[in-house]
Amino acid sequence: MPKVRNTYDELMALAERYGVDDNALFIASAEQYAIQSEVIKGIRDALASEDSLMTTKEYIKGRLNVYSNPLIKELPKINDSANRLLNTMLDIILKLGHEKTDTVSRLESLMNE
Repeated sequence: MPKVRNTYDELMALAERYGVDDNALFIASAEQYAIQSEVIKGIRDALASEDSLMTTKEYIKGRLNVYSNPLIKELPKINDSANRLLNTMLDIILKLGHEKTDTVSRLESLMNE
């Protein structure tokens, strides 16, 4: 998870540099990503804490059927959704933002003289 955290922090710094850190669409996307990353962390913790990745269900006449844990199936879906959300955040930065520059334009420098 540290690599993902670094990517998210870099994206937030990039958003600030491009001036979209206060954009409503970007903020909503960032909040949704925070929720999804917590869900991913919870799923990984739950899978790590279980003794086995298999679960059983009892049906008719006490027969047990063995299945894989449903979280195994959900984790890739949520990961994919989080990755697409990060891509959306990057698109917002690149399409709606403009890199802030600290350089003074030629007109401004002439006006200051």
